[in-house]
Amino acid sequence: MRIWAEELQAHTHDYVRRGGKQNRKKQVSLIIAFLEFTDSTEKLTSLDRLGKRHVINFWKSHRDLSEKVSYDYWLGICKLWEWINKPDKPPKPNNFINPGSVSNGVFTELSSAIKSARESYSYTIQQLANLTGLEATLIASIESGETKILFSDILCLLKILKINTLYQVADQ
Repeated sequence: MRIWAEELQAHTHDYVRRGGKQNRKKQVSLIIAFLEFTDSTEKLTSLDRLGKRHVINFWKSHRDLSEKVSYDYWLGICKLWEWINKPDKPPKPNNFINPGSVSNGVFTELSSAIKSARESYSYTIQQLANLTGLEATLIASIESGETKILFSDILCLLKILKINTLYQVADQ
């Protein structure tokens, strides 16, 4: 048996025995899949030698995973990080962070910027409403160009969607 497998078994034995057993067994199987990948590419000797580079290499090799599966793996890796007392969270996969996907666009209308940002994060209007606490109909009306909207509602959307704004006052 590999050394990292023995170390992992010490952590997983009690973990799987308590709580929601199906979910915990699934999480352990994802952790094992991650460790086997890392071992096959870099010959992992001990769990203590795991680092962010290993996680990033895993994400690069598994770009085709769906957002949900990537998130499940990430939660498993977070649990592993907790077990081996790593100080920070492990790196997240790019397919559910979407870094810079909106910042490259330049929009002259807030409605189109908000709609584009929402779509780049693959949020439905209802999901965005749940995240912001705003009504789904309000978000739909903002995206359609409605102008009689509270500025605080617009600011809430800009913050959640990580939209940077630049404005210019027109000369009169």
